[in-house]
Amino acid sequence: MKPAMKERTIDLFGTVTRRWMVAALCLLPVACTEDETTSLTHGRSASQPQPLDAGTDAAAGAAGAAGTDAAAGAADDDIASWTDARVQSLISQMTLAEKISQLQHNAPAIERLNLPAYNYWNEALHGVLVGGATSFPQAIALGSTWNPELVKRVATAISDEARGFNVRDGKGLTYWSPVVNMLRDPRWGRYEESYSEDPYLMSELAVAFVQGLQGDDPKYLKAVSTPKHFVANNSEINRHTGSSDVDEQTLHEYYLPAFQAAVKTGHAFSVMAAYNSLNGTPCSANPLLLQDLLRTQWGFHGYVVSDCGAISDIVNGHHWVSSLSQAAGMAVRAGTDLNCGSVYPSQLQRSLDEGWAAESDIDTALARVLRARFVLGEFDPPTQVPYRAIDPSVIESPSHGELALEAARDAIVLLKNDSAILPLDRSKISNIAVIGPHSNDAILGGYSGSPSHSVTPLGGITAKLAGEGDVTITHVQGCSILGEPDPESIAAAADAAAAADVAVVFAGTSLEIMSEERDRADWNLPAVQETLLEAVYAANPMTVLVLITGGPLAVDWADAHVPAIMTAFYDGQEQGTAIADVLFGDAEPKGRLSATWYQGTTVLPPIEDYDIRKGRTYLYLADAPLYAFGHGLSYTSFEYGDLQLESASIDANGTAEMSVEVTNTGGRAGEDVVQLYSHDVDADQPRPYKQLRRFQRVHLDAGASTTISFTLPAVDLARYDISVHGWRIHPGQFDLYVGASSMDVRGHAILTVE
Repeated sequence: MKPAMKERTIDLFGTVTRRWMVAALCLLPVACTEDETTSLTHGRSASQPQPLDAGTDAAAGAAGAAGTDAAAGAADDDIASWTDARVQSLISQMTLAEKISQLQHNAPAIERLNLPAYNYWNEALHGVLVGGATSFPQAIALGSTWNPELVKRVATAISDEARGFNVRDGKGLTYWSPVVNMLRDPRWGRYEESYSEDPYLMSELAVAFVQGLQGDDPKYLKAVSTPKHFVANNSEINRHTGSSDVDEQTLHEYYLPAFQAAVKTGHAFSVMAAYNSLNGTPCSANPLLLQDLLRTQWGFHGYVVSDCGAISDIVNGHHWVSSLSQAAGMAVRAGTDLNCGSVYPSQLQRSLDEGWAAESDIDTALARVLRARFVLGEFDPPTQVPYRAIDPSVIESPSHGELALEAARDAIVLLKNDSAILPLDRSKISNIAVIGPHSNDAILGGYSGSPSHSVTPLGGITAKLAGEGDVTITHVQGCSILGEPDPESIAAAADAAAAADVAVVFAGTSLEIMSEERDRADWNLPAVQETLLEAVYAANPMTVLVLITGGPLAVDWADAHVPAIMTAFYDGQEQGTAIADVLFGDAEPKGRLSATWYQGTTVLPPIEDYDIRKGRTYLYLADAPLYAFGHGLSYTSFEYGDLQLESASIDANGTAEMSVEVTNTGGRAGEDVVQLYSHDVDADQPRPYKQLRRFQRVHLDAGASTTISFTLPAVDLARYDISVHGWRIHPGQFDLYVGASSMDVRGHAILTVE
């Protein structure tokens, strides 16, 4: 007798009809085709998957493994379609036990089929996670470059090294990067691992990284990119047990766009399902996410991998079902193809025996997973696969070191610079004090490899001033990252500062404060470091604060007192050199904040609350930020002209063309990031105060001017309308703003959409 299943809804927003589900899943503001009226569930019933009836397997198998995926590949002319016959031939020779064995991240060899073992678990967040690989700036630092072209070059270098390690060490080519979860809360422990709080900027950078990692060959992939964690996953405190409860509009407007861009534009070949539930349904067992949305609507042709241990969380964390065999069956039927963990190999046979899944589900999942190894060229002659020509000499090559330095320089954000004390004038410095818990550390951050070369801030400053024998460098750590202040150490730092022409304090966070499985209670600078900073400033007001941090810091006191502040985040192996270059003016600070830095007094909802409209991010923050989204100063100044529209009115199918003149009014060359925002004036519901629509980086010599042009289709001003469960362009007025940050508006125009 088949076991009875407890009734449970598995839809996104409550039990609704299939008729509007199709519209609800259309993320782009275009017309959607309606389907017949059925309910929003896997199997089209308002419950979990029921045990399968006898005879279902064969019919489903023919349509699933052999038909559906192959047809989709052929129709889309995607990179994987040429592999389908070979994949099916391989699967047809496997026993059921062999098939199941291949659906785990560490898949064993099948010697009789000459199928080698394969470990799908690799990381490449900002460099290959292995000893001896180039370490580029952490993701939050790359986000602050606002430079998709640079991010793509970084990802290209990472995938070059991945190929080098594949040749040298046999390391796999499937990488679980990038992280594209939204930076909606500064307390998130993994804040450093993602790019931005803004869906447009996040999407641009996600696509750049995916394309760089996977390469541009029309047939083969250089590596497989796996955007993660799908979806609404950015609170560590409850990630194994909690539900990210998100209303329909916010889900589509805020949490999904970066994943959609990574899949539809970047053509990511894999996606990782998140630990958490979405509106009560575990993401790794959610067919609306993994089938209807990801595959049907977005045309995804790759495989889904679970986060590590997420399948067991369905039972032990979410208590959604009562047995691991049920969880395994639900997950594989919902569309989680590969299990990071041991549940699939230990439970899928039982799932089939109990009727929670069919062999056709195994075949479908396995076809998707094995396809990746074919498109990576694993089973083809090296002469046919262009990326097989990449050899280990690329690993930590000089050109990659130079790129790491370029990215590190471009990521540094100058937050404050009163009286233009930066850049430091060498001719006026005979004694410099280098102080703070990060002064002689090269902090790389989470998911970092171990490069053979890295530069600390002290090392960078020492190298910068090496040829100037009359400059004394005094180094005092002063305090640790956390803990109670030691009066003697604080006094020693103050004495060093008092004797110096300038004191540079390096403070911030570490993995002790914020990391995977560890959210912050707040975003304040640790008290012991605050004590050190205040003592140093009291001894010498000529103090520069450099923040080495994985996320925003409430440095309210420093902003009110310390004349110069900049952040380098976790800036990769060349961080010390890059910091010294910017401090002394050999490089321009080019970074701009990709997320809001809140004042310490700002009150945010609990981190488990995913409704950003309650005052999170620049989109809905009513209070003044400490430093705004998009903020970043330069060593020169820029003046903007008026924002000029070619036409003040367009229809819903039209496109607005606009331009603004930008002039470098300072005394040296520099770069600015010109940012275009919109606001829906006539909306009948709460809308963002401003929303980023376009941006453009511009380099200008002193005194030079240029005209920046933006093209904005009316469709980009659409909003997700819950009354129709889809995107609509609402007629009315839109404020358009151009400026140097979300708060630094330099020009304004009004656009009417008819």
